[in-house]
Amino acid sequence: MSHPNKKRLRRSMMFLNCQKPGLIKDPYIYKPDSIMLDLEDAVAENQKDAARYSLYHALQEIDYRGVERVVRINGLDTPHWKEDIRVCVAGGADTIRIAKTETAQDVHTVEEHVLAAEREFGRPEGSTLLMAALESCKGVLNALEVCKSSDRLIGIALSGGDYTKDLQTVITGTGV
Repeated sequence: MSHPNKKRLRRSMMFLNCQKPGLIKDPYIYKPDSIMLDLEDAVAENQKDAARYSLYHALQEIDYRGVERVVRINGLDTPHWKEDIRVCVAGGADTIRIAKTETAQDVHTVEEHVLAAEREFGRPEGSTLLMAALESCKGVLNALEVCKSSDRLIGIALSGGDYTKDLQTVITGTGV
C-alpha cells in the first residue's frame, strides 16, 4: 500500500482529551507533528459518546494545518471500540491507535472494521492508517508479529505505565 502519510516525520505528539472540546480546537498553534485525540483512558466512562461527538466535529470542522490526526480508541476488551472506529473513519482521522494491542489478530480485527467503515462512509480503502500500542508483556513478546501484521501499520508505541502495571512493579521514585 502506498500512502502519502505512511512515512511522514513524527518527532512530537500532543495528547488531547476528546471529552474537552476546548482542548482539541487549536493545538496546531504549538506545531506538533501529530496530535493524539484520546477516546480511551482520558475520557470518563459516562462521557464516551460525548467525546466521540466532539471528535467527529473536530475532524470535520477544524483545519489542523497539516498536523497528523491520530485517534486513540478504546481497547478491544471494551464495548466502545467499534463505534470509536466508525467515528474515526467517518470524520476522516489520519491514523487510529489501537490500545492494548497484544497480537497480530488484534490488528487484523481493527483493520477489518476500519475497512468496513471506509466502505460505509465512502472513504478511500486504505486511507486510514493504524498504530499499535503495546501495553503488556504479551504485547511486547509479540511485537515482531504485530509489526508485520498490516500494511496500514505505521508504527508501534510502548506504554510504560500500563506495562509497569502488567509487570506488577513500581516505577522508582514515583510511588506508582
